[in-house]
Amino acid sequence: MLTKAQGVITATLFLVTVSINLQMPLYLTYARAAGMGVGVTALVFSAYVVGVLPVLIGLGGVSDRFGRKPVLVAGLCCFLVGTGMTMVFPTMYGLLVTRFLQGIGLGLSVATGTAYLSDLRQEHGLDGARQAAKQVALATSLGFGVGPLSTDIAEVIHPSAAPLSYGIVFMLLLACLGSVSRLPSVPTPGGALVRLPHYPRGSIAVGLGIATAWAITGIVITVVPGQLVRYGLAAWSPIALFLVNGVGALAQPLARRLADKTSMRVGYVFMSVGTLLLTWGSWIGNVLLLLAGSAIAGAACYGFTYLGGLAIVSKLGENRRASAVAGYYLFAYVGLGAPSVCVGFLADAVGTVHALIGFAAVVLVASGALGMRK
Repeated sequence: MLTKAQGVITATLFLVTVSINLQMPLYLTYARAAGMGVGVTALVFSAYVVGVLPVLIGLGGVSDRFGRKPVLVAGLCCFLVGTGMTMVFPTMYGLLVTRFLQGIGLGLSVATGTAYLSDLRQEHGLDGARQAAKQVALATSLGFGVGPLSTDIAEVIHPSAAPLSYGIVFMLLLACLGSVSRLPSVPTPGGALVRLPHYPRGSIAVGLGIATAWAITGIVITVVPGQLVRYGLAAWSPIALFLVNGVGALAQPLARRLADKTSMRVGYVFMSVGTLLLTWGSWIGNVLLLLAGSAIAGAACYGFTYLGGLAIVSKLGENRRASAVAGYYLFAYVGLGAPSVCVGFLADAVGTVHALIGFAAVVLVASGALGMRK
């Protein structure tokens, strides 16, 4: 029963993260049809932050109060409605609503799923926090990359504003909803519904690390594609995003062999090198440099930094694990959304290359400062 329940929860987290980036290859198509620039496109992409922040900030105790399973079901329903929205209204305005619903669903799903896995393992006398963090990190890393790649493949087979991948993921989410509804319940701590994210001592620096890492992914999604279009390389955008996520997943077995803090420090080095290559490749229009930068940064974004940070926070959270993980993801998703909006509008004002150079400088300073912490 434990193995089956773990499989269902892991599959759920994989599918919700597939959904998050599912529409990414069509962002530029929707933006052109709506007459939008890079800055507004980044703003629409980041609309999910408006949905995720209230959940992560104010409802940190929701799964402790009502149970893991009902909250996970609610999160899945948000993704079902959001995916259905872009199937019916495949426009920038439909995407805006979808991103908002995805934010709510993500806030409800990922922290809850992590705590759910940990609780199930502890119920059976097994190691909880670190193993749960490993499963969640692998599932979500793969999901973030598979989403855009599946839509890119669907577009090659049959170009459409609402490709086949949308419908397939919708049906899989529906099947997953049925499976989650049959999962066993686990005892939860209870307590107040409205609960701020929990930041145990030592977790703030970890949060800043994942915020910096995921900011790179946000740039690959929202800013880099416009530069690729300029050089006639638009088809490489989904592949760059897949590399950011896929290489991160491949790096996780190595990251697991390292101490959690060491894993994060290795990640800071990869983040710096990857961002420099991304910037250089975008500057001169060299797709090989850009893909190499995406892959190297991805080893940190969804590998060393992500896994090490999630494991640290899960252990520090102890009996407030769901709230601590929510706090970790709050940093992560603010990092994913806010910098992409700032860099997007800056790119419209001064040019993409200058905006990326400024972003790379911030990443280098942040990575160096965090890496030198004991």
